[in-house]
Amino acid sequence: MAATIEQVEDAIISALEPLKQSLGVRTIKTYGGELETEEEVKAITLFPAIYIVYGGSDYEEHGRRKVERMTFHVLACDRSLRSEAEARRGGTRNPGVYAMLEAIRDALYGETIGLGPETFPFRLVRQGAIWFSATTCIYGAEYETAQQHLYPF
Repeated sequence: MAATIEQVEDAIISALEPLKQSLGVRTIKTYGGELETEEEVKAITLFPAIYIVYGGSDYEEHGRRKVERMTFHVLACDRSLRSEAEARRGGTRNPGVYAMLEAIRDALYGETIGLGPETFPFRLVRQGAIWFSATTCIYGAEYETAQQHLYPF
């Protein structure tokens, strides 16, 4: 049975949960618009943070079988009152988004994260900078997985 969008999001959150202990990430959750404006970013108090959001699906048909390619965006966010460079590279009190992106990749890339044999391993499609300020840095990574659906004729 194919996984729902919610099940995949929950599995990603569970796979990233150990980063709270290993890197000190304070927030790992689905994205709910927290990063829409500079004021909203400044209002976030629980940095470092990782947000996950479903990006959409593409479908390929193969007779009764349909392959769904699902995209998920993972946003790595960190803040340092010292500098934006420390938000990117890390410091004594924060991991930095570069370390977060690497840890996210280690947790997701090539893994099915417990979603079952119908799910293809996650692959990293791209990652890059999204937003910077004097103290805050946000990078995004796009991951893709696929799963098969079988429909009766």
